[in-house]
Amino acid sequence: MKKVILFFISIFYISFTNGQITYNWQNSTEGWVSGGNCNLTAQPDAMAMRLFASNAVMRSGNLQSNLGINGGDYNQVQVMIKNPTTGSAMARLFLYPPGTNTAACYYAFQVDTAMTGFSTYTISLDSIPTGGSSTAYTGPIARFGLRAPWGGVNFDTIFWKQMIVSNTNQIIDSANITFKVDMSEVSDPFIAPELNGTFNSWCGNCNAMSDSDGDNVWDVTVSLQTGDTIEYKYSADNWSIQETNDPNGICTNGDPNFTNRVLIIPSTDTILTEVCWASCNPCSTGNPEEFYDFSISPNPATDILIINSEDLISNFIIYDLCGKVILHRNINSKYFKINLSTLKTGPYIVYTKNQKSFSYKKFLVNK
Repeated sequence: MKKVILFFISIFYISFTNGQITYNWQNSTEGWVSGGNCNLTAQPDAMAMRLFASNAVMRSGNLQSNLGINGGDYNQVQVMIKNPTTGSAMARLFLYPPGTNTAACYYAFQVDTAMTGFSTYTISLDSIPTGGSSTAYTGPIARFGLRAPWGGVNFDTIFWKQMIVSNTNQIIDSANITFKVDMSEVSDPFIAPELNGTFNSWCGNCNAMSDSDGDNVWDVTVSLQTGDTIEYKYSADNWSIQETNDPNGICTNGDPNFTNRVLIIPSTDTILTEVCWASCNPCSTGNPEEFYDFSISPNPATDILIINSEDLISNFIIYDLCGKVILHRNINSKYFKINLSTLKTGPYIVYTKNQKSFSYKKFLVNK
């Protein structure tokens, strides 16, 4: 016995998202390696760079690594760092061509000293480098490098949290998506849930949620690139707890080992219907109802979808993966055909209802 209410469907690496290259160093070194006079350790809040000398350097991979980009593709680098040391605190960003540890050029940037928290510093790649080139660099970039702020001594530690390489001149179509999760059935103690996914490199509490009216339905709005397919899940208190999703759920990726929710980003601002923690549906209320079965064929379908049921179906709704209603019809039949000629290639959900309950199935349109 179970009740299902269906309102919307959301189905060591660096992240290329929205035209950006993002390194998130929480619980990971993101493939970065020591370039000399330091070692790197993944910690929950940031990557720790332990110094053995003031000129310690780290690089975004070994000699075989290659980002395959060029100077001019990106015009800005933002680095989030905590520097507890003192001294001149002049750091450097290096750009390396393929197959060499000799930088093509570098940009010096000033950071604060004796820091107890993280700050973000911005380097313009449109500007003339501090060293190595007399003009803005336009050659190939296989790796980036970072030198610790000058002044650190043996066994000092610098903390690196995030680095984002972007092109602020690039026009990207985006939509504001509001995610909502009902925490009323969560038994574990928590302070605030958060949204984690491929779009923020599973960074922890970067996209913390809020509950302004105290009804235990938490929400957060994120700007995401239209047409992107993201995977995500809900957690709380910087991954102190996380939901365990059903790989057979209609909103998940089907992976039994890493079961995440999936969503194709729509072209307009969208408020997603609330879902229960670890569920594709809202939290259940009232008395449970029988979840009846029906069959669909063919699947994948081209122009016609056939519905067959032992129960009399009163109506059906077809949703896309953004939760948009594509087709809605009132019927009174155990067997009927749905015309799919106006649907584009892609995954959909058909939701049917009889006199006592309702049910749904996934299907694919392939043209």
